Amino acid sequence: MTPAQPESNQPPIDVVGLGMAEAPPTDPVARQALAAADVVIGSERQLAAVDTPQAVRLPYPSPFSELTELLSRYADSRVCLLASGDPLWHGVGGWALAQLPSERLRFHPAPSSVQVACARAGRRVDTIETVSVHGRPLERLRARLHANRSYALLGDDIATPQAVAAELITAGFGQSSICVAERLGTDEERLTESDAEQLAQAETPFDTLHVTLVHTRGPGGVLPEFPGLPDTAFETGTEPGKGLITKREVRLSVLAELAPRAGDVGWDIGAGCGGVAIEWARWNPNGCVYAVERDAGRFEHLTTNRDRFGVGANLHLVNDDALAILGDWPDPDAVLIGGHDGALESLLTTAHARLRPGGRLVATAVTEGARSVLVSFAEHHGARLSEIAVSRGADLNGTTVMRPQLPVMILALGGPA
Repeated sequence: MTPAQPESNQPPIDVVGLGMAEAPPTDPVARQALAAADVVIGSERQLAAVDTPQAVRLPYPSPFSELTELLSRYADSRVCLLASGDPLWHGVGGWALAQLPSERLRFHPAPSSVQVACARAGRRVDTIETVSVHGRPLERLRARLHANRSYALLGDDIATPQAVAAELITAGFGQSSICVAERLGTDEERLTESDAEQLAQAETPFDTLHVTLVHTRGPGGVLPEFPGLPDTAFETGTEPGKGLITKREVRLSVLAELAPRAGDVGWDIGAGCGGVAIEWARWNPNGCVYAVERDAGRFEHLTTNRDRFGVGANLHLVNDDALAILGDWPDPDAVLIGGHDGALESLLTTAHARLRPGGRLVATAVTEGARSVLVSFAEHHGARLSEIAVSRGADLNGTTVMRPQLPVMILALGGPA
Protein backbone atom coordinates (compact mmCIF):
# COMPACT_ATOMS: atom_id res chain seq x y z
CA MET A 1 0.00 0.00 0.00
CA THR A 2 1.45 3.36 -1.02
CA PRO A 3 0.37 6.52 0.87
CA ALA A 4 -1.21 9.26 -1.21
CA GLN A 5 1.34 11.97 -1.99
CA PRO A 6 0.57 15.55 -0.96
CA GLU A 7 0.25 18.17 -3.64
CA SER A 8 3.59 19.87 -2.88
CA ASN A 9 7.12 19.91 -4.26
CA GLN A 10 8.40 19.19 -0.76
CA PRO A 11 8.23 15.76 0.88
CA PRO A 12 5.38 15.09 3.28
CA ILE A 13 5.56 15.44 7.04
CA ASP A 14 4.06 12.36 8.67
CA VAL A 15 2.69 12.77 12.20
CA VAL A 16 2.67 9.28 13.68
CA GLY A 17 0.80 8.40 16.84
CA LEU A 18 2.24 5.67 19.03
CA GLY A 19 0.05 3.33 21.05
CA MET A 20 -0.25 2.93 24.79
CA ALA A 21 3.12 2.87 26.57
CA GLU A 22 4.54 4.28 23.31
CA ALA A 23 4.01 1.00 21.47
CA PRO A 24 5.11 1.16 17.81
CA PRO A 25 2.26 1.70 15.34
CA THR A 26 0.47 -1.33 13.93
CA ASP A 27 -1.03 0.55 10.97
CA PRO A 28 0.94 -0.48 7.84
CA VAL A 29 0.81 3.04 6.37
CA ALA A 30 2.29 4.52 9.54
CA ARG A 31 4.99 1.83 9.63
CA GLN A 32 5.84 2.55 5.99
CA ALA A 33 6.14 6.28 6.76
CA LEU A 34 8.60 5.53 9.57
CA ALA A 35 10.61 3.16 7.39
CA ALA A 36 10.91 5.82 4.66
CA ALA A 37 11.71 8.73 6.97
CA ASP A 38 14.96 10.67 6.67
CA VAL A 39 14.38 12.46 9.99
CA VAL A 40 12.38 11.30 13.03
CA ILE A 41 11.58 13.79 15.80
CA GLY A 42 10.09 12.80 19.15
CA SER A 43 10.51 12.71 22.89
CA GLU A 44 13.24 10.51 24.36
CA ARG A 45 10.65 7.88 25.27
CA GLN A 46 9.04 7.96 21.82
CA LEU A 47 12.34 7.72 19.96
CA ALA A 48 13.30 4.69 22.03
CA ALA A 49 10.08 2.95 20.94
CA VAL A 50 10.67 3.04 17.17
CA ASP A 51 13.32 1.30 15.09
CA THR A 52 14.46 3.75 12.41
CA PRO A 53 18.20 3.12 11.82
CA GLN A 54 18.07 4.86 8.44
CA ALA A 55 16.92 8.20 9.90
CA VAL A 56 18.42 11.13 11.75
CA ARG A 57 16.78 10.98 15.19
CA LEU A 58 16.21 14.28 17.00
CA PRO A 59 14.50 15.23 20.27
CA TYR A 60 11.72 17.80 20.32
CA PRO A 61 13.36 21.18 20.99
CA SER A 62 12.90 23.22 24.12
CA PRO A 63 11.26 25.65 23.83
CA PHE A 64 8.84 23.81 21.56
CA SER A 65 8.40 26.90 19.36
CA GLU A 66 11.84 26.18 17.89
CA LEU A 67 10.36 23.18 16.09
CA THR A 68 9.35 25.48 13.22
CA GLU A 69 12.97 26.43 12.56
CA LEU A 70 14.07 22.80 12.96
CA LEU A 71 11.58 21.64 10.34
CA SER A 72 12.66 24.39 7.93
CA ARG A 73 16.20 23.00 8.17
CA TYR A 74 14.89 19.65 6.91
CA ALA A 75 12.33 21.03 4.46
CA ASP A 76 13.61 18.78 1.67
CA SER A 77 13.68 15.63 3.80
CA ARG A 78 10.99 13.13 4.67
CA VAL A 79 10.16 13.93 8.30
CA CYS A 80 8.18 11.97 10.89
CA LEU A 81 6.91 13.68 14.03
CA LEU A 82 6.11 11.23 16.82
CA ALA A 83 3.09 11.67 19.07
CA SER A 84 1.24 9.74 21.76
CA GLY A 85 -2.09 8.27 20.70
CA ASP A 86 -4.05 10.49 18.34
CA PRO A 87 -1.87 13.47 17.28
CA LEU A 88 -5.00 15.55 16.63
CA TRP A 89 -6.39 14.95 20.14
CA HIS A 90 -4.61 17.50 22.35
CA GLY A 91 -1.36 16.59 20.62
CA VAL A 92 1.31 17.87 18.28
CA GLY A 93 -1.11 17.55 15.36
CA GLY A 94 -2.94 20.71 16.38
CA TRP A 95 0.33 22.63 16.42
CA ALA A 96 1.27 21.22 13.02
CA LEU A 97 -2.02 22.29 11.42
CA ALA A 98 -1.59 25.82 12.79
CA GLN A 99 2.04 26.18 11.67
CA LEU A 100 2.46 24.17 8.48
CA PRO A 101 0.74 23.89 5.07
CA SER A 102 -2.00 21.31 5.41
CA GLU A 103 -1.11 19.72 2.06
CA ARG A 104 2.26 18.65 3.51
CA LEU A 105 0.77 16.89 6.53
CA ARG A 106 -0.37 13.28 6.90
CA PHE A 107 -1.71 11.97 10.20
CA HIS A 108 -1.56 8.40 11.51
CA PRO A 109 -3.51 8.10 14.79
CA ALA A 110 -3.38 5.42 17.45
CA PRO A 111 -5.92 5.02 20.28
CA SER A 112 -5.69 7.99 22.65
CA SER A 113 -5.07 7.68 26.38
CA VAL A 114 -8.57 9.04 27.01
CA GLN A 115 -10.16 6.34 24.84
CA VAL A 116 -8.24 3.59 26.60
CA ALA A 117 -8.87 5.03 30.10
CA CYS A 118 -12.60 5.17 29.39
CA ALA A 119 -12.56 1.61 28.07
CA ARG A 120 -10.77 0.35 31.17
CA ALA A 121 -13.15 2.21 33.51
CA GLY A 122 -16.30 1.49 31.51
CA ARG A 123 -17.11 5.11 30.70
CA ARG A 124 -18.69 6.51 27.54
CA VAL A 125 -16.21 8.59 25.56
CA ASP A 126 -18.93 10.57 23.79
CA THR A 127 -20.24 12.05 27.06
CA ILE A 128 -16.86 13.16 28.41
CA GLU A 129 -15.27 16.57 27.97
CA THR A 130 -11.49 16.34 27.70
CA VAL A 131 -9.51 19.13 29.38
CA SER A 132 -5.73 19.36 29.26
CA VAL A 133 -4.15 20.82 32.38
CA HIS A 134 -0.74 19.60 31.30
CA GLY A 135 1.68 22.53 31.56
CA ARG A 136 -1.19 24.93 32.25
CA PRO A 137 -2.34 26.72 35.42
CA LEU A 138 -4.75 24.40 37.20
CA GLU A 139 -6.94 27.41 38.03
CA ARG A 140 -8.13 27.36 34.42
CA LEU A 141 -10.08 24.22 35.22
CA ARG A 142 -12.51 26.43 37.18
CA ALA A 143 -13.86 27.87 33.94
CA ARG A 144 -14.83 24.40 32.71
CA LEU A 145 -16.37 22.77 35.79
CA HIS A 146 -20.15 22.30 35.88
CA ALA A 147 -22.43 20.15 37.99
CA ASN A 148 -23.17 16.55 37.01
CA ARG A 149 -20.68 16.51 34.12
CA SER A 150 -17.97 14.04 33.12
CA TYR A 151 -14.40 15.09 32.36
CA ALA A 152 -11.16 13.46 31.30
CA LEU A 153 -8.23 15.50 32.59
CA LEU A 154 -4.77 15.22 31.06
CA GLY A 155 -2.41 16.13 33.88
CA ASP A 156 1.28 16.07 34.74
CA ASP A 157 3.52 16.05 37.83
CA ILE A 158 2.08 19.42 38.92
CA ALA A 159 -1.57 18.95 37.94
CA THR A 160 -1.69 15.72 39.92
CA PRO A 161 -4.90 13.86 40.77
CA GLN A 162 -4.60 15.21 44.34
CA ALA A 163 -4.32 18.77 43.02
CA VAL A 164 -7.34 18.18 40.78
CA ALA A 165 -9.27 16.85 43.78
CA ALA A 166 -8.40 19.96 45.80
CA GLU A 167 -9.63 22.17 42.96
CA LEU A 168 -12.90 20.21 42.82
CA ILE A 169 -13.39 20.72 46.56
CA THR A 170 -12.75 24.46 46.18
CA ALA A 171 -15.41 24.56 43.47
CA GLY A 172 -17.95 22.83 45.74
CA PHE A 173 -17.67 19.41 44.12
CA GLY A 174 -16.02 17.47 46.93
CA GLN A 175 -18.31 14.45 46.39
CA SER A 176 -17.15 14.00 42.78
CA SER A 177 -16.22 10.47 41.74
CA ILE A 178 -12.69 10.12 40.39
CA CYS A 179 -10.90 7.33 38.55
CA VAL A 180 -7.16 7.69 37.98
CA ALA A 181 -5.77 5.55 35.16
CA GLU A 182 -1.99 5.15 35.32
CA ARG A 183 0.61 3.70 32.94
CA LEU A 184 -1.97 2.45 30.48
CA GLY A 185 -0.84 -0.38 28.25
CA THR A 186 1.97 -1.53 30.55
CA ASP A 187 2.27 -4.40 33.03
CA GLU A 188 1.99 -1.75 35.77
CA GLU A 189 -1.38 -0.42 34.57
CA ARG A 190 -3.55 0.60 37.53
CA LEU A 191 -7.00 2.15 38.10
CA THR A 192 -7.72 3.94 41.37
CA GLU A 193 -11.33 4.78 42.24
CA SER A 194 -12.05 7.45 44.86
CA ASP A 195 -13.94 10.65 45.54
CA ALA A 196 -12.46 14.13 45.62
CA GLU A 197 -12.42 14.51 49.40
CA GLN A 198 -10.65 11.18 49.92
CA LEU A 199 -8.22 11.67 47.04
CA ALA A 200 -7.16 15.14 48.19
CA GLN A 201 -5.81 13.53 51.38
CA ALA A 202 -4.06 10.62 49.62
CA GLU A 203 -0.30 10.54 49.99
CA THR A 204 0.37 7.78 47.46
CA PRO A 205 2.04 9.35 44.40
CA PHE A 206 0.62 8.74 40.95
CA ASP A 207 2.68 8.15 37.85
CA THR A 208 3.25 11.15 35.58
CA LEU A 209 1.58 9.13 32.79
CA HIS A 210 -2.02 9.26 33.94
CA VAL A 211 -5.52 10.28 32.95
CA THR A 212 -7.97 11.49 35.61
CA LEU A 213 -11.64 10.72 34.92
CA VAL A 214 -14.05 12.88 36.91
CA HIS A 215 -17.81 12.99 37.31
CA THR A 216 -18.78 16.10 39.27
CA ARG A 217 -21.01 15.65 42.28
CA GLY A 218 -21.82 18.01 45.12
CA PRO A 219 -23.65 21.31 45.55
CA GLY A 220 -21.19 23.37 43.50
CA GLY A 221 -22.37 26.94 43.31
CA VAL A 222 -18.98 28.55 43.97
CA LEU A 223 -18.78 29.58 40.32
CA PRO A 224 -22.14 30.13 38.58
CA GLU A 225 -22.94 28.01 35.53
CA PHE A 226 -25.12 30.49 33.66
CA PRO A 227 -24.46 34.05 32.43
CA GLY A 228 -25.23 36.80 34.88
CA LEU A 229 -22.58 36.45 37.56
CA PRO A 230 -23.63 38.30 40.73
CA ASP A 231 -21.89 41.63 41.19
CA THR A 232 -20.63 40.40 44.57
CA ALA A 233 -18.59 37.68 42.83
CA PHE A 234 -16.12 40.27 41.51
CA GLU A 235 -13.17 41.75 43.37
CA THR A 236 -13.42 45.55 43.16
CA GLY A 237 -11.49 46.68 46.22
CA THR A 238 -14.64 48.17 47.77
CA GLU A 239 -17.81 46.88 49.36
CA PRO A 240 -18.91 43.64 47.59
CA GLY A 241 -21.00 44.44 44.54
CA LYS A 242 -19.71 48.01 44.35
CA GLY A 243 -16.78 49.41 42.42
CA LEU A 244 -16.25 49.95 38.72
CA ILE A 245 -17.95 46.99 37.08
CA THR A 246 -20.84 46.84 34.67
CA LYS A 247 -23.79 45.76 36.80
CA ARG A 248 -25.45 42.44 36.10
CA GLU A 249 -28.60 43.72 34.36
CA VAL A 250 -26.61 45.95 32.02
CA ARG A 251 -23.91 43.30 31.57
CA LEU A 252 -26.40 40.75 30.26
CA SER A 253 -27.81 43.23 27.76
CA VAL A 254 -24.31 44.16 26.59
CA LEU A 255 -23.33 40.51 26.15
CA ALA A 256 -26.50 39.88 24.14
CA GLU A 257 -25.55 42.73 21.79
CA LEU A 258 -21.96 41.51 21.50
CA ALA A 259 -23.34 38.07 20.51
CA PRO A 260 -20.05 36.16 21.12
CA ARG A 261 -19.27 33.39 18.65
CA ALA A 262 -16.63 30.68 18.53
CA GLY A 263 -13.44 31.97 16.94
CA ASP A 264 -14.26 35.62 17.62
CA VAL A 265 -11.69 38.23 18.49
CA GLY A 266 -13.19 40.66 21.00
CA TRP A 267 -12.06 44.02 22.38
CA ASP A 268 -13.14 45.32 25.78
CA ILE A 269 -12.00 48.93 26.00
CA GLY A 270 -12.05 50.45 29.46
CA ALA A 271 -12.68 47.08 31.12
CA GLY A 272 -12.73 48.39 34.69
CA CYS A 273 -12.63 45.47 37.13
CA GLY A 274 -13.78 43.05 34.43
CA GLY A 275 -17.54 42.66 34.75
CA VAL A 276 -18.09 42.11 31.03
CA ALA A 277 -14.63 40.81 30.04
CA ILE A 278 -14.78 37.95 32.55
CA GLU A 279 -18.22 36.75 31.45
CA TRP A 280 -17.37 37.26 27.78
CA ALA A 281 -14.32 34.99 28.06
CA ARG A 282 -16.03 32.51 30.40
CA TRP A 283 -19.06 31.83 28.21
CA ASN A 284 -17.14 31.82 24.91
CA PRO A 285 -14.05 29.69 25.61
CA ASN A 286 -13.42 29.24 21.89
CA GLY A 287 -13.11 32.99 21.36
CA CYS A 288 -10.39 35.42 22.42
CA VAL A 289 -10.94 38.67 24.35
CA TYR A 290 -8.44 41.52 24.61
CA ALA A 291 -9.18 43.90 27.48
CA VAL A 292 -7.48 47.20 28.28
CA GLU A 293 -7.78 49.24 31.48
CA ARG A 294 -5.65 52.33 32.11
CA ASP A 295 -6.20 52.73 35.87
CA ALA A 296 -3.61 50.66 37.78
CA GLY A 297 -5.89 49.91 40.74
CA ARG A 298 -8.78 48.71 38.60
CA PHE A 299 -6.35 46.71 36.46
CA GLU A 300 -5.13 44.87 39.57
CA HIS A 301 -8.71 43.86 40.40
CA LEU A 302 -9.29 42.89 36.76
CA THR A 303 -6.29 40.55 36.95
CA THR A 304 -7.54 39.05 40.22
CA ASN A 305 -10.96 38.40 38.70
CA ARG A 306 -9.45 36.79 35.60
CA ASP A 307 -7.57 34.32 37.81
CA ARG A 308 -10.54 33.76 40.14
CA PHE A 309 -12.74 32.65 37.27
CA GLY A 310 -10.01 30.70 35.46
CA VAL A 311 -10.26 32.53 32.12
CA GLY A 312 -6.57 33.27 31.62
CA ALA A 313 -6.43 31.07 28.51
CA ASN A 314 -8.57 33.38 26.37
CA LEU A 315 -8.62 36.74 28.20
CA HIS A 316 -5.57 38.92 27.50
CA LEU A 317 -5.12 42.01 29.68
CA VAL A 318 -3.24 45.24 29.05
CA ASN A 319 -2.67 48.11 31.50
CA ASP A 320 -2.33 51.09 29.17
CA ASP A 321 -4.13 53.84 27.32
CA ALA A 322 -6.49 52.25 24.79
CA LEU A 323 -5.66 54.44 21.79
CA ALA A 324 -1.97 53.70 22.31
CA ILE A 325 -2.29 49.93 22.02
CA LEU A 326 -5.25 49.16 19.73
CA GLY A 327 -2.92 49.13 16.74
CA ASP A 328 -1.16 46.10 18.23
CA TRP A 329 -4.37 44.05 18.50
CA PRO A 330 -5.87 41.88 15.73
CA ASP A 331 -8.98 43.25 14.01
CA PRO A 332 -12.05 42.49 16.12
CA ASP A 333 -15.33 40.72 15.48
CA ALA A 334 -16.93 42.46 18.46
CA VAL A 335 -16.01 45.56 20.47
CA LEU A 336 -17.27 46.95 23.74
CA ILE A 337 -16.36 50.50 24.75
CA GLY A 338 -17.25 50.72 28.42
CA GLY A 339 -14.70 53.28 29.59
CA HIS A 340 -13.23 56.01 27.46
CA ASP A 341 -11.49 58.69 29.57
CA GLY A 342 -12.91 61.46 27.41
CA ALA A 343 -11.86 59.83 24.12
CA LEU A 344 -15.19 58.17 23.27
CA GLU A 345 -15.54 59.72 19.82
CA SER A 346 -12.01 58.69 18.76
CA LEU A 347 -12.49 55.19 20.15
CA LEU A 348 -15.79 54.74 18.31
CA THR A 349 -14.20 55.86 15.04
CA THR A 350 -11.17 53.59 15.48
CA ALA A 351 -13.18 50.54 16.52
CA HIS A 352 -15.72 50.98 13.73
CA ALA A 353 -12.95 51.22 11.13
CA ARG A 354 -11.27 48.06 12.39
CA LEU A 355 -14.36 45.84 12.66
CA ARG A 356 -14.29 42.71 10.55
CA PRO A 357 -17.21 42.05 8.20
CA GLY A 358 -20.28 41.14 10.25
CA GLY A 359 -18.72 42.70 13.34
CA ARG A 360 -20.60 44.15 16.32
CA LEU A 361 -19.84 47.45 18.07
CA VAL A 362 -21.31 48.19 21.50
CA ALA A 363 -20.72 51.22 23.72
CA THR A 364 -22.22 52.37 27.01
CA ALA A 365 -22.58 55.84 28.51
CA VAL A 366 -23.86 57.36 31.74
CA THR A 367 -22.82 61.02 31.61
CA GLU A 368 -24.65 63.51 29.42
CA GLY A 369 -21.50 64.30 27.43
CA ALA A 370 -20.91 60.65 26.57
CA ARG A 371 -24.59 60.16 25.78
CA SER A 372 -24.51 62.98 23.25
CA VAL A 373 -21.54 61.32 21.52
CA LEU A 374 -23.46 58.03 21.27
CA VAL A 375 -26.56 59.76 19.92
CA SER A 376 -24.52 61.56 17.24
CA PHE A 377 -22.71 58.36 16.24
CA ALA A 378 -25.99 56.43 16.07
CA GLU A 379 -27.57 59.06 13.82
CA HIS A 380 -24.63 58.94 11.38
CA HIS A 381 -24.17 55.15 11.32
CA GLY A 382 -27.64 53.76 11.83
CA ALA A 383 -26.84 52.21 15.21
CA ARG A 384 -29.47 51.19 17.75
CA LEU A 385 -29.87 53.01 21.06
CA SER A 386 -31.48 51.74 24.22
CA GLU A 387 -31.44 52.70 27.86
CA ILE A 388 -31.54 50.53 30.96
CA ALA A 389 -32.77 52.01 34.24
CA VAL A 390 -32.60 49.55 37.13
CA SER A 391 -33.90 49.91 40.65
CA ARG A 392 -32.87 47.52 43.39
CA GLY A 393 -34.56 46.77 46.66
CA ALA A 394 -32.89 48.20 49.77
CA ASP A 395 -33.72 48.56 53.44
CA LEU A 396 -34.87 51.89 54.83
CA ASN A 397 -35.61 51.76 58.55
CA GLY A 398 -36.86 48.18 58.34
CA THR A 399 -38.89 48.80 55.18
CA THR A 400 -38.01 47.82 51.63
CA VAL A 401 -37.62 50.66 49.15
CA MET A 402 -36.50 50.58 45.51
CA ARG A 403 -33.31 52.55 45.00
CA PRO A 404 -32.70 53.60 41.38
CA GLN A 405 -29.30 53.04 39.78
CA LEU A 406 -27.89 55.47 37.25
CA PRO A 407 -29.54 54.78 33.87
CA VAL A 408 -27.15 53.46 31.21
CA MET A 409 -27.42 54.20 27.48
CA ILE A 410 -26.33 51.36 25.18
CA LEU A 411 -25.33 51.84 21.55
CA ALA A 412 -25.28 48.72 19.36
CA LEU A 413 -24.22 48.44 15.73
CA GLY A 414 -24.38 45.17 13.81
CA GLY A 415 -25.38 41.81 15.28
CA PRO A 416 -28.93 40.89 16.32
CA ALA A 417 -31.47 43.66 15.72
